[in-house]
This record gives sequence, structure tokens and C-alpha cells, in this order.
Amino acid sequence: MIRVDIETIIMAAGPVPSIIVLRERGAEGASDAPLRALSIQTGSYEAAAVGRGVDGTEGSRPITHDLMVDVIKSLGGKLERVEIDRVDAPIFYASVVLENADGEERHIDARPSDALALAVRTNAPIYVEDDVMNRAGNISYRTEENEEEELERFDKFARSVSPDDF
Repeated sequence: MIRVDIETIIMAAGPVPSIIVLRERGAEGASDAPLRALSIQTGSYEAAAVGRGVDGTEGSRPITHDLMVDVIKSLGGKLERVEIDRVDAPIFYASVVLENADGEERHIDARPSDALALAVRTNAPIYVEDDVMNRAGNISYRTEENEEEELERFDKFARSVSPDDF
């Protein structure tokens, strides 16, 4: 299993799917090989639910993912981790791994978007099966070092655009 983090969430409207991008964590002392990323298509509501968890935004009433976290905690359980464990293109499959009060693990089938929405609310680690990353992943060229440079290039571009360009 490969530990990943949510790199970005691309929100779309209408019939166009939203995308959640997961990026492989770099291991200390690892080679200079580029990190891999996995893009998962989802609906706009589901992407918004993940984004809301990432931002820590709380509404006036709990949504389903908030309710599920509260139920797990009230029953003495804990969300141990989320696993993206299978792909049958273009569909990804995930498991939510719960630990009950007796320390026993339970694997619960879940949509990846729901599993990720729960993970970000509980700070649970996210893993992707090696085979899934090898089959459906790609190279992530984004690094911490070039993030500032990328923002500067975008800022320069944004300042140069005029309404006539559209």
C-alpha cells in the first residue's frame, strides 16, 4: 500500500465530473524518482463534501459524513485508515477500515469519495494499493520547491490577461 495525500480537488459543474487528485507521499531517504498521482472522478456534491472536510468547514447542521463520524465515535470505534484497493476503469473501489472498541478491524466497502470525506474529517491516513497506482496513476510533477514559482507564473499570466483575450 502507498500512503497518499489529497493534492487538489477540481470542482466542476453540470455533466462534467469533478476530480480528486491523490499524490504519493515522498519517503525520507527515497530516490529522486518523481512521485505518482491518482486522479479519481466524482460528482460535484461528493467533491464538495471532501473539500468541506479538508477546509474544516462546519455547517449549521451535520451532513452525512459528519453524522457517520459521530456515530463511529459514539459506538467506541475509530476510523483507522482508508484504502483505495481496486480499479475497474473508470470505477475505483475503496474500503473504510474501522477499529471497534475491542481493537478488531472491520473493512467496510465504500465509494472512494465517501471514504475520503470520512478520512479528512478524522485525520485518518489514506492508502492506495500498489496495483491501482501502477495501473491508473501518473507522474506528479508538482513539488514543494516549484509551488512558489508556479504561483508567480500564474500571477504574471493573470496580470497580462485582458477581457479581449476571451
